[in-house]
Amino acid sequence: MKLKRIYPIYGWMFVLIFSTCFALHGFGQTSPKKYLIRQISFEGNQKTQNTRLLREVAVNVGDSLTLKEVTRKLKESKEHLINTGLFTDVSANMFFDEESLNNIRLHFVVREGLFFIPIPIIELADRNFNVWWTEHNRDIKFLNLGMNLKLRNISGNADELALLGQWGYDRKFIVNYLSPYFDSARKWNINIRTYYTSNKELIYQTLKGQPQYMRNDEEFLRSRFETSMALIYRPRFNSSYKLSFGYYFNTITDEVLDLNPNFYNGGKKQRYGKISMEYNFDNRDNKYLSTDGWYLHGLLSRNGVANSDQLNSWEMEADIYYYHPIRDNWSWSNGILFRGHNSRDRFPYSNLYELGSNPEYIRGYEYYHIVGSTLGVYKTSLMRKVLDQKINWGKAMPFNNYREMDAKLFLSLNLDLGYVLDDYYETSGFINRDLWGGGLGVNILLYNKFSCSFEVSMNQKKEVGFFFHLNQNFQ
Repeated sequence: MKLKRIYPIYGWMFVLIFSTCFALHGFGQTSPKKYLIRQISFEGNQKTQNTRLLREVAVNVGDSLTLKEVTRKLKESKEHLINTGLFTDVSANMFFDEESLNNIRLHFVVREGLFFIPIPIIELADRNFNVWWTEHNRDIKFLNLGMNLKLRNISGNADELALLGQWGYDRKFIVNYLSPYFDSARKWNINIRTYYTSNKELIYQTLKGQPQYMRNDEEFLRSRFETSMALIYRPRFNSSYKLSFGYYFNTITDEVLDLNPNFYNGGKKQRYGKISMEYNFDNRDNKYLSTDGWYLHGLLSRNGVANSDQLNSWEMEADIYYYHPIRDNWSWSNGILFRGHNSRDRFPYSNLYELGSNPEYIRGYEYYHIVGSTLGVYKTSLMRKVLDQKINWGKAMPFNNYREMDAKLFLSLNLDLGYVLDDYYETSGFINRDLWGGGLGVNILLYNKFSCSFEVSMNQKKEVGFFFHLNQNFQ
C-alpha cells in the first residue's frame, strides 16, 4: 500500500521539476535588447541639405533596433553617403543618450568635395592611353582640348549640371542635367542630356585587329547628334529603374561611304528613335574600388520606334559583379558582362560593340581594336590591401576639404576571359574564338572616389605589356 502512495508523489514531483526547467529555459531565451533611435544629426555639410543626407541613411528616428542592427545599418549608411560622390570622407558614430541609456543618437561627419569643378580637357582621340603612348608616340595632335564645367549639388540636393565644350580631332558639346528628387518621398528624378560631336578623323574599318584611320583637315567626316530624357525611380537605397527616350541623327561624308558602304548600311545618314529600360542594384562598399558587395545592371533597348527609322534592332546589356572579403585585407571579385544586338538586317559597322574601353576590355588586348555585334567578358581578381592611411597635405593643398586624403593601395592578381561574336565583318583574328588575358596590378583609391590602376598583363599570344586604366567614375 505504501508503494502505491509513493509512486504518485514521485510522478507529481517529476512533472513539477520538468515544468520548472522548461520555464527557466524559456526565460533564458530572451530576445536581444532593443534601443530607440532618438536623433540623427550631421556635421560638415555646408552645402548639402540634411533632407538629402537622410535619404541615404538606412534608419529613421523612432526605429527600435538591437545594437547589432544599429551597427550594421550605420555601416550601410556610411557606404551610401560615400557612393553619392559628394564627399571626400564620411565618419559615422553612435552615442547613448544622456537622458536614457535605452536611446541612441547617430551622428555623421562628412567632408564635402568641390561642387564647382572646371576641368580642362586633355582627352585622347585614341581608344585608350596605351595606344596613344606607344602607337602614336605621344603625339599632341592626337589630343582633344576643351573645358568640362561641372556644377554639382547646385541646390544642396545632389542635382548636377554638366557643360562640355571640346575642340581638336573630335569636336564635342554636351549638356547634361540631373535633377534633384521632385517628390515628397524622394524617389523620383529626371535626367536630360543633349550631345553633339563631329570628327575630322575616324576609324572607318577594322582589319586584322587594327583600326583603319582616315583624316580630312578640310571637313568633318562624321557628325553625331543625340538628345534624350530619362525618368529615374529609386524605390530603395540600392536599386533604381530608368526609363529613357532618345533621338539620334548621324551623318558621314561620301568619302567614308566609299571606303566602307556598311558604315551606316549603305547610306550617309542614320536617323532613329530609342526607348530603353534600365535596372541597377548596387550595395558595394565603395563603387569606385570595391571589396565587398554586389553590383547588378541590366538594360533593354529598342532602336527604331517608327517605320521611317534607319536603325531597327534590340539591344541588351547585363553586368553582374560580386565582391567578397576573404579575410583581413584580402578580397576576391568576380564579374560577368554581356553586350548584344538582335537585328534582322546586317548590323551597321558604326554600331558594333568595341572591346577595349572600360569596363568592356580584356587585360592584355588594349592595343587591339576588336569589334563585334555581341561580346561577353568574365573578370576575376584576387586583391590584397597593402596601404590604408590618411595623408595630411597641410597648407600645400589649397582646398581645405582635400587637405586630409584617405589613401588605399591594393595589389591584385587578375584573369579575364572573353568572346566576341561577329557574323558579318572580318575585322580580326580574335573574333569568334575564346580569349584570355591577365596579370598583376596596382590599384589606387584616393579620397574614397578617385581610382586608377597600373597593370602588367599578358594575352594568349604571350604578348606582355604595361597598361594604365582610369576609373570611369573619375570626376
